[in-house]
Amino acid sequence: MIAPLHDSPKHLKESELPEFARLALPAHKRAARKLRAEHRRLGLPIIV
Repeated sequence: MIAPLHDSPKHLKESELPEFARLALPAHKRAARKLRAEHRRLGLPIIV
């Protein structure tokens, strides 16, 4: 099998993100935390 010729995407620092992404980041973290808590409560697998 031939390995793919691409690199994994680079992570950006919060300071390098565009403004809309910086505003959306806390909301995304809140939603993910809420979803993890709900999955834990229901006994479902916790997917990050």
